[in-house]
Amino acid sequence: MATKNKQKITNVQHKTIISATTKTVTQPKMVNPVAAPKTMKQLLLRVGICIVLILSSIYYTDSKGYFNPDYSNDHTRRKWNAFYDFTSKQDVDVVLVGNSHLYTGLSPENLSTALGASCFILASPGTTLTDTYFALKEAIRVNKPKIAVVETFTINDYHSHELKGGALADQLKSFSARKDIAEKICSTPVLFTSGNYLSAWSNSIRNHSFIFTDRDQIDKNVDLINSKPEERKSLYLGRYIRFTTGLEDSTLLKYNKPGFAAYDGRKYKMSNEAREYIGKTVELCRVNHVQLVFLTLPMYHRHVKNYQICKADMAKAFAPYHPLWLDLQSPYDYKAFTPACFENTVNENQHMTYQGSLVAAYKLAHFIREKCPSVIPDKSSEMTWKQLFYGNDGYFENHSPENDGVSKIFMKDSKSQDGISIKEVDLVQQQGGFCLLVKANKQNNPDLTGKTFRLLVEANVGGKQITAPIDAPVSTYYDPLNHYLFSTQPFAQGVNILSIKSISLKN
Repeated sequence: MATKNKQKITNVQHKTIISATTKTVTQPKMVNPVAAPKTMKQLLLRVGICIVLILSSIYYTDSKGYFNPDYSNDHTRRKWNAFYDFTSKQDVDVVLVGNSHLYTGLSPENLSTALGASCFILASPGTTLTDTYFALKEAIRVNKPKIAVVETFTINDYHSHELKGGALADQLKSFSARKDIAEKICSTPVLFTSGNYLSAWSNSIRNHSFIFTDRDQIDKNVDLINSKPEERKSLYLGRYIRFTTGLEDSTLLKYNKPGFAAYDGRKYKMSNEAREYIGKTVELCRVNHVQLVFLTLPMYHRHVKNYQICKADMAKAFAPYHPLWLDLQSPYDYKAFTPACFENTVNENQHMTYQGSLVAAYKLAHFIREKCPSVIPDKSSEMTWKQLFYGNDGYFENHSPENDGVSKIFMKDSKSQDGISIKEVDLVQQQGGFCLLVKANKQNNPDLTGKTFRLLVEANVGGKQITAPIDAPVSTYYDPLNHYLFSTQPFAQGVNILSIKSISLKN
């Protein structure tokens, strides 16, 4: 009996062990072989939908301009917009690229009227030669000029992928203003690190903080969307008149300190990237058959010390390519580049005034006519060119007025009492009044630099007819290619010039 019971217990234990074992072995957790891939597809689909929604939102806000910065003073964007508009109607003969030294330091209107050509400045503040190269590349692709002028202040110690703060912001601004999508795609990895790609392409990403920091700008952008854009009808060629008065006496005294120099050439360095893009710029112009000119605009001569050091470094970098190079810093023209030509500052970065931009424009015009006289044809006799430039800054200084009911030619192809060959004497409207311009031929005349003509003028003043002498000194800033320019001060209201009785050099 005991044996029988013992056997039952053993059988029960055996069944329990078998059952437990069987339960463990025969009842594993089942996995649906279709569920995992389906879940992954759903996940990827959801991620894709989120990406599309985000990109669509960014595209929408970018196209509407909700996160645009304040463009009211964005000269770079205005230049590119105007360049595309200008070249849709006529060609640009000379395109000039660089930074703020260029667009404040050279008058494209006067360069155009002096050459009888169309000259346009595409420059952006704080830009580097690398960025300038891509700007020139796009400009050539849009409208191939005959001459490209590259300003050398962009050639310095920089590395595009290491730019930060204001320097990076300037490069982003310049990149954003350009329009050619293909060129922008090619230049993106060169100009920016991968972390800045999206910021370079999207204002919404770059300026999304406006939601918290500048709601006023968002409101302004919304108002602009709903308003009609302002139409600019006047001729615009990329110039920005920022400074109209020069170095003051109190500022000039600071240069008297022993050893003082705001800009020291011993500190100048040129990065390998800058050297590389000198070569790329030369090659770009060579392949496209564009005449390249490097241009160094000056700072006040006492502002700069040891300039020959940085000039030698730049000359060494240029040497393999033998480009044309107009350096206005050295040799320095002390008579032409007076203190009135320069911004009133002793900070290292000194710009030029409107007066200085005139001097530089005529220096460049003479250089182009001397070094590459056949590259640019003179269009000044063409009606389309006249219609574009007539009456704009520099036109009357370089060309004869038409019978327009306002301007008048008093004398033409005559001689002064002392035998000076006079091309013409014009009455033109300037600075809200009228003045007389005397143009004396440069050929077959002595050097008239620093001279003054005295004109005996017959005029009607307040109903009375009088004859009076008026002095016309030679122009300090305008230097046309073929004649000396002399100008009187604007006449007072109510003065009506009737005739020129005589003209002679003042003793």
